[in-house]
Amino acid sequence: MSFSIAVIGECMLELSKADRSAPARGLPMTMNYGGDTLNTSIYLSRSGVPTRYVTALGDDIMSDWLLQEWQAEGIDCSLVERMPNSVPGMYMINVAADGERSFLYWRKGSPASRLFDDIDRTERLFDALAGCSHLYLSGISLGILPEKSLHGLFGYLTAYRQAGGKIIFDGNYRPNLWINAATARQVYTQMYSLTDLALPTLEDESLLFGFETAEQVIDALQKHGVPEIVVKMGGSGCLLAQGKARQRVAAVQVTPVDTTAAGDSFNAGFLAARLNGCSGAEACQAGHALASEVIQHRGAIIPRSR
Repeated sequence: MSFSIAVIGECMLELSKADRSAPARGLPMTMNYGGDTLNTSIYLSRSGVPTRYVTALGDDIMSDWLLQEWQAEGIDCSLVERMPNSVPGMYMINVAADGERSFLYWRKGSPASRLFDDIDRTERLFDALAGCSHLYLSGISLGILPEKSLHGLFGYLTAYRQAGGKIIFDGNYRPNLWINAATARQVYTQMYSLTDLALPTLEDESLLFGFETAEQVIDALQKHGVPEIVVKMGGSGCLLAQGKARQRVAAVQVTPVDTTAAGDSFNAGFLAARLNGCSGAEACQAGHALASEVIQHRGAIIPRSR
């Protein structure tokens, strides 16, 4: 393979009820980990795609554990920074009876949010990333960063793309990460202008921009110059746009147990197929196939045997 992906983002510790059918009060919790970009990285690596994860962790034992877990998945962690006197962010997940999930977060000031605070560290990271053919990040990757760090990141992304690198962006809009929607729209608009492959979700784009249909999302993103777009629509499938051509690709219909990482795993399945020479439609089918398996299990990361 002549390609590799560097993924910029944050992974957090995950708390969930040991028995999700029981009341929460006094119930033991289980510890795991997850995060949109890390979920995608794991499924990319399991699919045989050389994957490098770019983030920051603390200097505690839980950060040691996370790093060991990622390396065991075959992910290149050489660009994972370790912040002194820090611990990773954490979230708690609650899954409703229909498989839909909600979250509580403890991530303010997390190591990943400070990844680009130091100029020397930032320059070193950016120099190393120049050797990767593709760079992947999400709206959460952007939303956790302070304004100064965002400005520096966009400068690098511009130079990276001018040098021939390809940028992949999953919108993954989370309102609580932004001061207001207007700020998020400004950042997303700038990001889309630097994107070669966009993997937005209709629900998120509707919430942020007010779009009502996948066609409207594609129209807007193409005006920003995005050449390839896949709008994810959950159980309704996705809409693929490559230039003037548009095609709907149906999802695999299953009964969901937990929709955590549905979009993250779709992205990984799509990218693994697309980068290995599949057509856009074939890649969409691969994304749906992986996502349909993931949502039939509890948690973001399903057993490797599945």
